[in-house]
Parts: sequence; structure tokens; C-alpha cells
Amino acid sequence: MKQQINPYYNPEQLNLELLSFEAGYCYKFDTLCFWATETGQIYSASDSGCSCPTPFEGYVGEDQKDVLQQLERVGSLEQAENLFDEWNVEYDGSSKKLNDEEKHDLAVWIKKHLNN
Repeated sequence: MKQQINPYYNPEQLNLELLSFEAGYCYKFDTLCFWATETGQIYSASDSGCSCPTPFEGYVGEDQKDVLQQLERVGSLEQAENLFDEWNVEYDGSSKKLNDEEKHDLAVWIKKHLNN
């Protein structure tokens, strides 16, 4: 059996570039990630939980193809921004986890990596 690679901890082993957003909570994680392939495709996933599980342990695979089929394909800046906005709302819906600077960083990163 081949090694199972976690795209969050080892994106370079999958030839992926990672951009992640973390909500700062004590004893739990809430993370949104975007991965870019060498061919300009973008993928995304989010994961959250207490401090016991490993982030993105449900997205491991033996190679890039294994991992990417588990992620959501992102085809546009608008789609990426919508994923960010949906993730960025606090659980009670009253506030945001991160400020607009991170959303700007996402837009710059997506424009740099997305090959339509």
C-alpha cells in the first residue's frame, strides 16, 4: 500500500500550491483551502473540528489524481469568492471570521494561478 498524502500538510508532494485561511479558535480548527495545480486548475475544500482529528484527514490520497477527485473544482474568481464568503460567516451568522484583506489576498492568488 502506498503512502497516503494529506494535501494540507504535504501539498508539495502532490505538486500543488496551497493557500489556506484559518479561523483562530482555541482547541479546534476551521480551515478553508485552495490548491493550484501546475496546469492552472484550482480546487478547494474546508474542514473543521476539535483538536483531536488531523485537518483534512478525509482528503488523503496516494497521488494528485486521488486527492483532486475529492476536492471541489473552482472555475472562476467569482466561485472562489463565493466559497470564501460562505465559509467566512460565523456559525451564528452575525459576524465574519476574517476581514476583507484575506478576501483580497484570495483574489490576487486566484488570478495568478487560474488558467481558464
